[in-house]
Amino acid sequence: MALSRIGQRVWNSMCKNYQAWVAAECNVYGLKLDDLLNEEDPDVKKALARLSPEEQQIRARRLKRAFDISFKEKSLPDDLQKIQKPLEPYLQRLADDAEARRIERDLLNTYN
Repeated sequence: MALSRIGQRVWNSMCKNYQAWVAAECNVYGLKLDDLLNEEDPDVKKALARLSPEEQQIRARRLKRAFDISFKEKSLPDDLQKIQKPLEPYLQRLADDAEARRIERDLLNTYN
């Protein structure tokens, strides 16, 4: 039992370090974690279509800025990196909802 708690603490520590690393890498380009989702996934496509026009425009600007920064081999200025919230989700909830609806639809159509 004690070994399990130690293992859990080690795992939690590794998770926090990984999240901090991912957040730092996203901050370099000014991206959010949800910007990195695969747009070819049908569930993500539906989620992107369900975003408000304002959110779609903000996302497009973030991606353009990231491409520009990457092309110039620079990083986002430090003052802008500090105000970024890369781990704040905006698309994952919609993608999960689209996936749940697709699975439900498939299950309902399977037994017809």
